[in-house]
Amino acid sequence: MEHQSATPAPAGLVSFAVACFTFFGIYGGFVDGPGALPLLACWLLGAFVIQFIVALRELDHGALLGGNVFLYFSGFFCLATVFSLLTKTIFPSQLGIALDVRIEGFAWLPCTLALILWTPAYFKTANGCMGALVAITDVALVALTLKDLGLVSGPTVSALIAYPLLIAGSIAVYVSAALQLNGAFGRTVLKLPPPIIRDKANSQ
Repeated sequence: MEHQSATPAPAGLVSFAVACFTFFGIYGGFVDGPGALPLLACWLLGAFVIQFIVALRELDHGALLGGNVFLYFSGFFCLATVFSLLTKTIFPSQLGIALDVRIEGFAWLPCTLALILWTPAYFKTANGCMGALVAITDVALVALTLKDLGLVSGPTVSALIAYPLLIAGSIAVYVSAALQLNGAFGRTVLKLPPPIIRDKANSQ
């Protein structure tokens, strides 16, 4: 019997949603930031493991765009953030070191620019939900980058980080459910719209 390999993308989308929802809790002011950081690091470590596996599998199956996005999300958005959160928790209190978090803004900058520049590729090749997810995430990352660079601040900026991430995470859960249910039932249970950018011949 021929072995068929399944995509782990639904699990990757759920792990992305975990990151989005937890950051929504932080930047939305629903949890105590300093007290929640070590616990957030634990959940992001789990997200890193899943997204790294997804990235390798997607790349192995020739998914250039999705594989690379999951790969750098796993490394920077998850694993690097784990160590960043733990550093912010341990170093100031234990070693008396004043951290200049603006360096994180410079680190977020290429990640944000890359995702923005890659977004049209999602518009062309992925379903409409994924295109919207990435575009909404762009908004949150721009606000996060500017905030960490120290260029903007205040509750409005935090809201521009929190609520787009909540929406993006919700879309990710929906897409993961659509992939699972549509595959299990062999028909469209949850609809996934076509790509935002379509060939003229296919859009008529």
